[in-house]
Parts: sequence; C-alpha cells; structure tokens
Amino acid sequence: MRSFLVTASLLFGASLLFSTVTTAKPTADANAARPHQFARVVADASAPVGWTGFCKAQPAECTFGEKSNASVALDSDRRTQLQQIDSLVNHEIQGIGDNDHYGIYKLGIINWWTYPDDGGGNCNDYVLLKKKLLVEAGWPRSALLLTVVLDTHNEGHLVLMARTDDGDLILDNLTDTIKTWDATGYTFIKRQSADDPNNWVRLESGRTPEELAMISKALAAHPQ
Repeated sequence: MRSFLVTASLLFGASLLFSTVTTAKPTADANAARPHQFARVVADASAPVGWTGFCKAQPAECTFGEKSNASVALDSDRRTQLQQIDSLVNHEIQGIGDNDHYGIYKLGIINWWTYPDDGGGNCNDYVLLKKKLLVEAGWPRSALLLTVVLDTHNEGHLVLMARTDDGDLILDNLTDTIKTWDATGYTFIKRQSADDPNNWVRLESGRTPEELAMISKALAAHPQ
C-alpha cells in the first residue's frame, strides 16, 4: 500500500489549489447564530485513560500552543479541506482493535491511543491523525476537540469535533459525511475543553430524557 505520508502530501498539494487562505481564522462569537448547532458544556469531566497515556508518550501534542477557545470561519475552501482530510484518513487507515493490533491486555493496558503510523488503528487513532493533519493545514488546535460519544449501538466511540461558525461539526471514521453534532444520532458524553486540551468537560447529550432512560436501561442489561 502506498505510504500514508506520501498520500497526505499529495492531498495537501492539491488542497492548496483550492484554498485562498493559509490559516483558519478564529471567529468572534460562533455560538450566537444558531445555538442548537453547538454542543453545550454542562460540567467538568475526567480525561479518558487513553488520552492520559497518549500525552505521556507524545507530550508536545497535548498543548494548544495558541489562543484557546478558537472557532474557525468555515468558507468553501475550509469546508473542502475538512472533507478531504476526513475522507483521506477514513479510506487510508484500516480498522483494527487495540488488542489485536498491539496485544495491550497482556500488558495491563485497557485502551491505547496513538498515531496509526503502520496504516492500522481504531477510532481513537483515526481522530488523532485527522487532528494532526488539520493542524498542519493551519487549523487551530483549540478548534479541534476529541469527543467521546455513544454510537447508534450505544457503544463507546471517539470522534473529532471541529468548532466552526457553522456549528460543531463531527468527523467520524464510520462515515465520510460530516454532520453537525446534533445530526449524528449519537449520545454525547464528554470532550476536551476548548481552553485546555488536558481538561475534559461533560456535554449535553443531544438526547431527550426518554431516550436517555432507554439507553441507561440497555447499558445496564448489557454492560460494556
């Protein structure tokens, strides 16, 4: 299979032909226009164990390094770039579970987040690579937030939330369609804070109380 880095380089060369700007510009107040398009923070939360392990191995990747709480003005060029990178990673990386990939259980590790340098990974690794490529393309780190959800099968899943003036958009390895957070059908649990990537916050779920009750009952009957 062609080297992923070569493929990524070709993509960025092509994306420059479409783009008339070099960096994603933060907006003043993205949340003012359509409030339902933006996920609401309701409380503090603990960081996932996978993130903690990733930061021990890759400390330079775990800071924002620029103005925090950024949101990107999503013009047509940036939307195209977002879609290109999302689709590229989804199609170039082969899905594989952590234990099958790294044998983590015998090492006493329950979840391992890393870059899929060998071309394979699970949802966590897809997200990390998408964020890395978008940052290299000029997107602010604080507008790209790792987000924990329950998928449509009520299983834990990690996606990338891109904070833009057109809403909080979700990049997902299970689909090439980028949607606003409230259109995914997922139950939102927590994400990185927009002020500090090592602080995590609990989100409104995006579900009705009745739906949450059904999900809780299903999880109790079939613990993960």
